[in-house]
Amino acid sequence: MNLYEFEGKELCATHGIAVPKGIVVRRGENIFAAYTALEVEEVVVKAQVLSGKRGKYNAIRFCSSFEEVATACEEIFQMQVQGQYVAAIRIEEKLAIAEEQYLSISYDNQTRQPILVHSKKGGVDIEDVEACDIRKEILDIRKEDVGVVDIPFAQELWNCFLGEDARQVEINPLVKTIDGTWIAADAKVALDDDAFYRHESWKNFEARTMMGRLPTDREKEVTAIDAGEDYYRGTAGKYIEMDGDIAILFSGGGASIANMDALIKTGLKPANYTEYSGNPPREKVRDLAKIVLSKPGLRGLWIAGGVANFTNIKETFHGIVDALDEIKPAYPIIVRRAGPYEREGMELLRECAVRNHLDLHLFGKEVSMSETAGILARHVN
Repeated sequence: MNLYEFEGKELCATHGIAVPKGIVVRRGENIFAAYTALEVEEVVVKAQVLSGKRGKYNAIRFCSSFEEVATACEEIFQMQVQGQYVAAIRIEEKLAIAEEQYLSISYDNQTRQPILVHSKKGGVDIEDVEACDIRKEILDIRKEDVGVVDIPFAQELWNCFLGEDARQVEINPLVKTIDGTWIAADAKVALDDDAFYRHESWKNFEARTMMGRLPTDREKEVTAIDAGEDYYRGTAGKYIEMDGDIAILFSGGGASIANMDALIKTGLKPANYTEYSGNPPREKVRDLAKIVLSKPGLRGLWIAGGVANFTNIKETFHGIVDALDEIKPAYPIIVRRAGPYEREGMELLRECAVRNHLDLHLFGKEVSMSETAGILARHVN
């Protein structure tokens, strides 16, 4: 889960990292009260979105009066920053900056260990900094002591990384003010979704989306499928509602993206992007399929996935059959899947089609996934 800046700063502050004095406002709230509550004249008005580079899109404004703040808030709330919905605005004190540095901790894929990255050239993307100006320290996940004493907030950031089950914690810029105080002027935090059972407070995080809008009711419902004590039993929570009329039930992430391209090339428009992964139980797949098929105006259903190694095809298809038995759609249904227990799974679908008079077409590994997109297009059109 990626956090908004204000959420990341709240976590940083709980671990002893200084952050600017600030306040969050949302649409319809009293901006004048928020601005005056800060008791500072010079402020920064910052859009709360899940992407970076806000300054390049005029989503960070420097203001020195309430009138300027009100105008900035009004304009920012009407924006989409890189296509993303502005969830809130943080108004915070403007810092008197003497120096900007960069500091982060994240997992390194090569060493498979956490790595601390520090540069005395902050305030820009770390990719734009010369390698000679970047310091990297591999950290031992077994030790609470970060072992780095000459970097401001290194220990506090390590405490945050460990204590919050984070995948990434980044401060950019890490600012030294003219009076010598170190402060996190920005915070980017990504949490490990698989650790939510350890953090009751995570339930308080507001819903978020990368689609330039608030989450739909169906998106919220799908997310809830993977909640609870059985969260680890396969996942079914990847669902993005779209504007088309072809329902999608994919399995496998990389192939799913390619399949979306294949579908669009046929001239059809997806009603959603969704995929389940791992070995989700029957009831999870049933709930996912029912939500996918609940969208009005659907003209077809495409169920597709590669050749599975470990997924029990019969178990997952049993969940889909449960949903089809209840909904009984009249539009064409194209299925392409292979893997363990595929023969039994396909038989479940055939029996379901007979008793519910479904327009169902089944394909195995002898037909590519992209080919079945074209088959669906011919049946729909």
